Amino acid sequence: MEDCGKRSADNSNESEQQETGRADLKEEDFHLKILKDICCELLSNMLQELTKENTLEGLHQGHLNEQTCSCAFQNLLPLYFASVESFLEVLREADQTLAENLEKRFPSLKAP
Repeated sequence: MEDCGKRSADNSNESEQQETGRADLKEEDFHLKILKDICCELLSNMLQELTKENTLEGLHQGHLNEQTCSCAFQNLLPLYFASVESFLEVLREADQTLAENLEKRFPSLKAP
C-alpha cells in the first residue's frame, strides 16, 4: 500500500514538473515571437532606408545575396510588403539578376 502511495506522489510530482515545463515553453515561445516581430519591424525600416550605394556595398561585401534576401523576404512577407517592394526597386538598380531571381522565388513581388 505504501508503495502505491509513493508512486502516486511521484507521478503527481512528475506531472507538475511537466506542466511547469510546458508553461515555460509557452512563455519562451511567446517571448521569441515578440523578439521576431521586433526584428522584422526593424529590418523592414532598414530596407526602406537603403540606397543604391548601400545596397551595392552590401552586395560587394557579401552581406546581401540571394540566400539572405530570401530569408528576410520569407519573414517579412506579406506583412511588410511595402518595405520589401521598396528594397526590391533599389536592388533592381544595383543587381538586376538578383532582383529577378528573388521575384521568381516570390511571385507576389513580380513587377507589373
